[in-house]
Amino acid sequence: MAEVYYSFLLSIALILLAARIGGEIFDRYLKQSAVLGELIAGIVISPFALGGLLFPNNPILLNFGTIDEAFGLGEFRVMELLATLAVVILLFHAGTETDVREFVRVGFGGASVALGGVLVPFILGYIVMIAFGFTFIAALFMGAVLTATSIGITVRVLQDLGKLRDKEGTTILVAAVIDDIISLIVLALVVGVASGTPSLTNLVSIGAVAFISWFLILMIGLKFSRQIKRVFLTPFKSTQTSAIMALIVGLLISYMLTLAGLHPVIGAYAAGLMFAATGDGEEIAKSLKPIVAFLAPLFFVFLGMQVNLTILVPVLGLVAVIAIVALVSKVVGCYIPARYVSKLSHKSSLIVGVGMIPRGEVGLIIAGAGLAAGAVSEDLFGVAVMVSIISTLVVPPILKYLTRPTPPRQV
Repeated sequence: MAEVYYSFLLSIALILLAARIGGEIFDRYLKQSAVLGELIAGIVISPFALGGLLFPNNPILLNFGTIDEAFGLGEFRVMELLATLAVVILLFHAGTETDVREFVRVGFGGASVALGGVLVPFILGYIVMIAFGFTFIAALFMGAVLTATSIGITVRVLQDLGKLRDKEGTTILVAAVIDDIISLIVLALVVGVASGTPSLTNLVSIGAVAFISWFLILMIGLKFSRQIKRVFLTPFKSTQTSAIMALIVGLLISYMLTLAGLHPVIGAYAAGLMFAATGDGEEIAKSLKPIVAFLAPLFFVFLGMQVNLTILVPVLGLVAVIAIVALVSKVVGCYIPARYVSKLSHKSSLIVGVGMIPRGEVGLIIAGAGLAAGAVSEDLFGVAVMVSIISTLVVPPILKYLTRPTPPRQV
């Protein structure tokens, strides 16, 4: 019995080691997001690839730790439990890093860019999937994946280019924050519909619950920020555990929102925003950074481990089509409001549109949630992951080209 437990320790260590190696290679040598390295590391060590070769017929080592007929479920995957904990903590941490009051004061232009960046990709993604003969649920899922924008990846690219504080960078950042919130609500819609009978009433009710939940938690954080700080943070500062207490409350809120049919990442991010409103968000985020750095890669590697490349061969054409839709729809959806609402120049509007392209970890979160909820099959999950990778890889060189200095005209 003990050997089984120890095998899980070894498997977790190997997975985290693969994540570290993959992340370092992409970050240090390829100048790409470490998330991509972690994801690809998962694909390499998966039970469908290297893991199956090194540990054949082993359900634990470099595998999902599947237990059949456990807890009344068809199957229970230990690694999925750990990955869920990792992504909940990741989203809580992201919430604490958000300037809530600045978020409340966001300009109409940034909001319009976010709205265009959600509606156009979602509609086009849905139409293309229906045209390919996929189900209503699968079409909704792919549309949801295409709505996402990775704040982390976009910010990193803009920092490297020195454009984060420019008007284009500010517009992208504001829009990306709102985009992610809408994407999480869209995720709640898709997961909720996947678990029941799809209907307009169901869509409206899930959307209403998601919006009201978000609004209430945000308003509680703003209205009662002093009380929240006095009860949950101040008493634990002497022992330097206030961030841990905040995280515990975040986990409780994540669970509470699942009772309303929402995915736990919705509650996690909202709880992070609530604590950010206390003024201690930066301190909490700093304290939790080592925990996030340790656990978050587990989620991305786990996502990669679920990709079976052999079943992607028949859908490579779909990958190409969806990738093109992903790129074009974001640029068009964000360019128009940036140009005609925010009144940016043609070039600046293009920068905003391209800057909103990467789906990165947000697209992967939606993809993972859709797979876990049974909204899509493994091959469509693989398509979503590949699209997230492609959309993230193409952005840095395009932005670098668009932001290059304009050579002086020769007279």
